[in-house]
Amino acid sequence: MMHSLLTTPVKFAPRLLIFALVLWIGLLCVAEANAGDVQGELLLRGVTDQREFDYFKLALQWPGTYCRKTSKCCSQNGCCRGSNGPTGFTIHGLWADYNDGTWPSCCSGKKFDARQISTLRDALYKYWPTLSCSKSKNCHGGKGLFWEHEVC
Repeated sequence: MMHSLLTTPVKFAPRLLIFALVLWIGLLCVAEANAGDVQGELLLRGVTDQREFDYFKLALQWPGTYCRKTSKCCSQNGCCRGSNGPTGFTIHGLWADYNDGTWPSCCSGKKFDARQISTLRDALYKYWPTLSCSKSKNCHGGKGLFWEHEVC
């Protein structure tokens, strides 16, 4: 039985799109972190610069298990989309990490601007859905879009 599990192909068609999405978000974070105007603005405001992170950690999730436990539905909950809900692995998170096991708690710099990801929004809802109804806490003392706490 174990042999058949290992040789059975996993149906996961959107791999290329997820890879491209993760790469784009990673490049966006790196570009923001390395942008001279942002660093200059931070220095002018007296904000200390955060050290550069070492790598990204990509976490995938199997929504079927989480969605079976869902008792509360709302418009943003991917589990409540019926036939449009997630049917394969989805992105749980993409986080900057340091080699020493720590991570940046909040990225320094500008507040999250949802307009920067507006062209990706449909793909994000499909491949990086939120599976709950609560709004995510952000680094600026409020609550906002699900992806706001994920992206630098």
